[in-house]
Amino acid sequence: MSGLKSAWEISMEKSDKLVPEVQKQKKLTAKQKEQIAEVRKEFKAKIADKDVTLQHKLNRLVERTPPEQLEMESEKLKQEFVEEKEQLEKEMEAQIEAIRKPS
Repeated sequence: MSGLKSAWEISMEKSDKLVPEVQKQKKLTAKQKEQIAEVRKEFKAKIADKDVTLQHKLNRLVERTPPEQLEMESEKLKQEFVEEKEQLEKEMEAQIEAIRKPS
């Protein structure tokens, strides 16, 4: 053996140096993986529900809003959706983190 390292080995060494905390993380148990999958599924459903609600509101907006205000109101609804989605994603990540690091 000539002592040469493959690109894969070099890459792994570099990644270990860049992200040492990944090495310290414990492997997830099957139960934790199942719980995390359930949390993601739950929040994906909540976000999808918010999206459907947004689409419904946008469709009704055309009927109930003067044309000159339509774009402004539409953007307002979309921005509210983005903010709600970001909040839900933060909640999801917090729950997943709690599952990963039980006290």
